[in-house]
Amino acid sequence: MRRMRLLAVLLAPVVAIILGAAIPQGWAEDDEGELTLATLKFFIEFNETDEDIGVQAVLGGEPYKRLSAYRPDGRKILDLRPRRNLKMQGLSDFFFESAEPSLDERSLEQFKARFPAGEYEFETVTIDGIEQDGETMLTHIIPSGPVILSPEEGDMVNPDETIISWEPVTMTTAFNPPQVPVDIVGYQVIVTKEDPLRVYSVDVSAETTSITVPPEFLDAGTEYELEILAIEASDNQTISLLFFETAE
Repeated sequence: MRRMRLLAVLLAPVVAIILGAAIPQGWAEDDEGELTLATLKFFIEFNETDEDIGVQAVLGGEPYKRLSAYRPDGRKILDLRPRRNLKMQGLSDFFFESAEPSLDERSLEQFKARFPAGEYEFETVTIDGIEQDGETMLTHIIPSGPVILSPEEGDMVNPDETIISWEPVTMTTAFNPPQVPVDIVGYQVIVTKEDPLRVYSVDVSAETTSITVPPEFLDAGTEYELEILAIEASDNQTISLLFFETAE
């Protein structure tokens, strides 16, 4: 079962001056006096196990009352306008995840035609009426999903000694031929208990291929979902997943 994942955005402190007022730390000013989004990512997420695909975006900046996005040919693909008290308060950090149709519903070639590679622009208007924008590159470099070594699908594990390991990802996915070498910058490991919902999530370096799940997180006699994401240099990420159980 797919889940929306909350993404923590770490904003680098930047101090600037515009119109005689100090800009809060975390936002940047360009050469023309406009603001630049401090955080901006627009990327592909591919689930190689379930064979579904979508896009995600995360951005952060000075509180704004309008958000627009444009694809490489300049056509608008997003127009968000909060109203009334939310408009007066302003939005700040923002995350969205598209629907993720399976490759049976929409082929990878159709998906890539819908979201062509190139520079996507995101523009906002702050609650003070100042333009704030940023550009980011979307690529079609989609990594392979990590091959999970342990546990295996349906395994029964000791909750006091649960080690998760996987093979390093070195190539793009076979679903998007031809396969070529890929630059992996890190992995994310997510272990989820569905009811009641509890999530253990950790980000590790590209050199890491195993972790130990804290025994404090795991309950005996319980089923868990394991997802491992390989994250490529352009932020595209591919998931491998399986289910395991803990022993009584």
